[in-house]
Amino acid sequence: MNRRGVVFAALALLAAAGCSRPVPPPPPPMIVFGIDGADWDRAIPLMRQGKLPAFERLARSGARRTLLSLGPEWLSPAIWTTVATGVVPEKHGILNFVGRGADGTLAPITANQRKVGALWNIFTARGLSVGVIGWLATWPAEPVKGFLVSSYTPFVFDWGAGKPLKGTIVEGVPNQVWPPELQDELENLKVAPGDVTQQDLERRFGLGIVPPMPSEDAGESLDGMRWSWAADETYRRIRRRLHANPPGGERPRLELLYFGTVDVVSHRFWKYMEPSTYLLGDVDAEEARLYGEAIEGAYHLLDESLSEVVAGESEPVRILVLSDHGFRENRDPKRTTSSGWHRREGMFLATGPDFREGALLSAGSVVDVAPTVLYAAGLPVADDMDGKPSLDVFRAEYVAAHEPERVVSYEPEVARVRSESPVASPVDEEILTRLRALGYIR
Repeated sequence: MNRRGVVFAALALLAAAGCSRPVPPPPPPMIVFGIDGADWDRAIPLMRQGKLPAFERLARSGARRTLLSLGPEWLSPAIWTTVATGVVPEKHGILNFVGRGADGTLAPITANQRKVGALWNIFTARGLSVGVIGWLATWPAEPVKGFLVSSYTPFVFDWGAGKPLKGTIVEGVPNQVWPPELQDELENLKVAPGDVTQQDLERRFGLGIVPPMPSEDAGESLDGMRWSWAADETYRRIRRRLHANPPGGERPRLELLYFGTVDVVSHRFWKYMEPSTYLLGDVDAEEARLYGEAIEGAYHLLDESLSEVVAGESEPVRILVLSDHGFRENRDPKRTTSSGWHRREGMFLATGPDFREGALLSAGSVVDVAPTVLYAAGLPVADDMDGKPSLDVFRAEYVAAHEPERVVSYEPEVARVRSESPVASPVDEEILTRLRALGYIR
């Protein structure tokens, strides 16, 4: 064989060897467990007392930090959309609970008004399955590879003034679920607020024995607790069902789960936990005794849900637990419906394969969550995102072996249909009435 033949033979052997090289396995699936309003200042003392065992186990095995929100001027739909997009509200366009239609009138914010793609759009465009349950500002449900159970609306109007509900499936409203053929089945998994008994509240939230006729203010707070817990329990049941039998039989590579009870209870029950901080008068001592552990109970319920998610995994999985903001006492006497209010300091916890163990990190930002999820999934981070991947939550050797990739933008890939005007629903006027009663709009 001449020299040219030897060279060609060597190249052929190298090519054959390259073809037989094993394909690296995909990154582990990731679950983003979102808790509206969760705060380390509340969670850590409970963890130390052994009252949040799931949080404690994950914190011990992972990396945690304070996650800084975008300031008190931004409301939950804006912040959770930033978490899912990696850009600030001015860019993604979801600024409030409401927007304006083409005729200039107010209407509840809807998913078509988001100006950029979210993680579920990006994963779908890249052929990766995704599951979304309860995430704010996701109605109408967008087509995805996997499933999306939208949070149709943060407020529902058929249960009296001042009782917030973040997320539920609303009877008679279409396009709440993708694929749409799941909606009727998931409707049957709803927990009706009317089915949540006084005994349920006492047992699940650590309340004292509630008198048959609590004061008007306490009664409204208890009704808000009933509705918010019913919504979270509905989503917990739905997640259980879809995890056991996902559409198409493919387990999502990314799940985004949202739970709102901690936020709702923290708004209304802070004065019972810390009576001395209440600005609008004295707190009844008996009510403080009865309801003072309600916020602790809300954290305990979410710890149970988190424990169920972890226990249901039969393969290694990465888990991010995070909140959009933290909580403190209300310092504005003009807010008459809330004794607790937002603060910038929320929580972030990362655990699972390739994350650091037992690490306490410096503060991060909500804009960095989406880029971190993309990096963990082996996808490029877009140059037009405001955030950056939080490489410090990963093991140093993992980062050394996985240089972050970049792409100019995902917008040409996601091809979303966008509009400045919200999509109308059968209950828009009822929602606006509720938002006015709560002081969010005038």
